[in-house]
Amino acid sequence: MVKIKKGSILIYRIFDVAEEINIPRVEAILRDNRGPDQFKVPKYIDRAIEIKNPPVTFGLGQETLVIKGVEIQAEVFVKVRQFGVLSLIYQISIAPGTTWQQLVEFASLLEEGSEIDELALQQVKEVSTSIADTMTKPSLWSSFEDYIIYFFEEFEDGIDAKNLISHADIPALLLAEDQVKLSESTRKSLKEQYYQYSENDLALIEWNSAIVVEPNGSRDVPDILEFAVTQLMEMRFYDDLLDKKLKALSEDVQQKRSSIFTGKHERVYKEATARYIEFIEFIERVENSLKVVGDFYLATLYRASTNRFRLSDWQNNVTRKMNILAQVSNLLQGEINHRRSNVLEIIVIILISYEILMAVWK
Repeated sequence: MVKIKKGSILIYRIFDVAEEINIPRVEAILRDNRGPDQFKVPKYIDRAIEIKNPPVTFGLGQETLVIKGVEIQAEVFVKVRQFGVLSLIYQISIAPGTTWQQLVEFASLLEEGSEIDELALQQVKEVSTSIADTMTKPSLWSSFEDYIIYFFEEFEDGIDAKNLISHADIPALLLAEDQVKLSESTRKSLKEQYYQYSENDLALIEWNSAIVVEPNGSRDVPDILEFAVTQLMEMRFYDDLLDKKLKALSEDVQQKRSSIFTGKHERVYKEATARYIEFIEFIERVENSLKVVGDFYLATLYRASTNRFRLSDWQNNVTRKMNILAQVSNLLQGEINHRRSNVLEIIVIILISYEILMAVWK
């Protein structure tokens, strides 16, 4: 029986709250508002990925989570990123002596309950209000991304990263399944996708959760995984935004709302172009971030997580929709320009006819 001696559960709720956030101004606000139970900077902060404007991380203190009637104490952290993203991290310490089966049962409760979602939505609104002056085009997206990392530093009875896979029910924890007996093929596929740098560490990545073993307590791997989940959330945000834009454009065309004077499609075309540039810049920031990852193991984990989250598929889908929006807007703009040219030609003909008639009349 596997028992945890030291570890924690990291529960992520990631929101898109603005087009851009001024990080230096956020830091200035935090310096003015830092207190004993909030706005305290934790020791770990995105060391694995170096970006031009690194995120600012601060703590909100202890929070009591009520999950299916069970009260759980969690340390709450907030991470603010330049491209308009807020991450809420709920860190729950695992009591020494907790068995693997007890952890699986608790994971099942986390999957079924929505209490953390409600609390996270309340807290992200409060934090957004406190840093509202630092945001460009603030707007809280209705959806969010969630993820769970089971972070272990030490086990009891000689269990370590080398023999954990053979002794613990890894698939049950990753999928939070305490009732259904998983098939052998499912178990095999999950167990085979593990990564190790040394004999003492271990990482298994699933689409909704991950297991990380780090005896030294380093948070580099959770930081890498959170960064990948943030990317996934941004891809979903752009995808949803484009769906709405394409739907609105389709309704305008069907209802023939366009006019040579309103310039409505011209505005749509300009907005589509601006969004395309914004998306390309976001992708470039991500790619530039990956280039400066100096650790081969962390780079491998990053690529593995992006593959597991199917980020390339999301990116291709968003690019395709952006191209469709730009092409349709361009065609409509061309039609408007053609109508305007026809009107101008008619006006010129009328003016010339008027001049001829006036000359004849005189």
